[in-house]
Amino acid sequence: MPRLAKVPTPPPPGCVWIKEASRLTGLSVKTLHNYRHLDKGPKPFPVGRKLAYPVERIEAWLDEQRNPAPDAAAAHSSRPPEPRRLPHGPAQTRARRDLKPAA
Repeated sequence: MPRLAKVPTPPPPGCVWIKEASRLTGLSVKTLHNYRHLDKGPKPFPVGRKLAYPVERIEAWLDEQRNPAPDAAAAHSSRPPEPRRLPHGPAQTRARRDLKPAA
C-alpha cells in the first residue's frame, strides 16, 4: 500500500498551530504547553492531536501583557510610609536636641 504524502494540515481559519503561536508570543513551545496546564497565557483548543491558537486570543493576551490592568486590591492594601527615624550617635543626639521645642 502506498504511503500518503506528508502535507502539513492547515490550521482552522483564524488560528495558528502551536509552533506559530510560539513565534508570535516569543515563548517556547514547552512554555506554551506549561501555560496551558497552569491556565495561563492564550487559551488553545485541541484539533485532533494538535493545539490550535486563535490569533485573536494571542493578540488579546499580548495586549494584556503590555498593558496590565491595575490591581484594585493591591492599591488599597498599601501602608503609608514609615516616619523617618534619626540614627543613633552623638551628632544625631545633638540634632534631636535641636529639634525639640524649648520648655
